[in-house]
Amino acid sequence: MDKSKIENAINHVTSLQERLCYCENNLQYIKRLQSLKCWLYKFDSLLDRDSRQHGEYAAVYESYFHSCCGFSFYDRVCNSILLYEHGDRPF
Repeated sequence: MDKSKIENAINHVTSLQERLCYCENNLQYIKRLQSLKCWLYKFDSLLDRDSRQHGEYAAVYESYFHSCCGFSFYDRVCNSILLYEHGDRPF
């Protein structure tokens, strides 16, 4: 488990979350969503099972991939990409 790679992935996710709010057109929106999905997947792959549940990054992992009700952040990103592919354009 490389902490610098994990921190880099978290920083990218945070940055993309912020930049998603400032999209000017559909192309920027979908590219940022796809990049966000990629970085979330990368963050997930960097953690082992124990780290996801009890490690230093467990709270961050839970905020991205778990929810008490409804959809997790990761699920919402994936669902937004699917909606976009089926013609639901935000702009």
